[in-house]
Amino acid sequence: MAKGLFSSNVHVMKPRKMSLSDRLDEFLDKNCLAPGDVPTRRDPTRPKMPGINAIKCNDCGQAEYLTRTHCRCGHYLLGQLEDEFLEWVEDLQRAHEEMAKTTEKKLKALRRAALVSMPFVVAPMLHFVLTESTITIYAMISIAIGMMILGVMAVSEAHICRPLRANSTFLETCTWESFLEFRSWPRNEGKNCELR
Repeated sequence: MAKGLFSSNVHVMKPRKMSLSDRLDEFLDKNCLAPGDVPTRRDPTRPKMPGINAIKCNDCGQAEYLTRTHCRCGHYLLGQLEDEFLEWVEDLQRAHEEMAKTTEKKLKALRRAALVSMPFVVAPMLHFVLTESTITIYAMISIAIGMMILGVMAVSEAHICRPLRANSTFLETCTWESFLEFRSWPRNEGKNCELR
């Protein structure tokens, strides 16, 4: 090679202080791309998460069997599960109260609409009582229309109240077994119930 291509101090170059892996780690840390935790291998003696028979320990984060009262790290799992149960019941009650409020609003509007039937029922009756005449065909048709309106309103009220009654029954009969059954559904793992 020709001597004119390189600078005069080319033979005095210093070795690199950083290796490629150090620069890569620095780049990943600077750009928040580095993995936070190194994935650990799952202990084969522990259940898989999410699972029907598994609970995640709040202390160590490992999965443990529901039947154990204490985790292998010493954390009290039964108490953790009881806390989940109490929180689940509180969420059920809160959702039931919200549903009762919305149902009451709907029923108020429905009862106002039921007032439409009153002229059809009350007017012929008042006419019959005040004039002491026989019931006419007009009065019978008017009363029939009023009763039909009231019947539709009663069916609508029953339809509106059905979910509230079902949730009330579930809330009164929910037990520890209901909670464990609800918790065992894969989509509900670690979540609290929301009433349908």
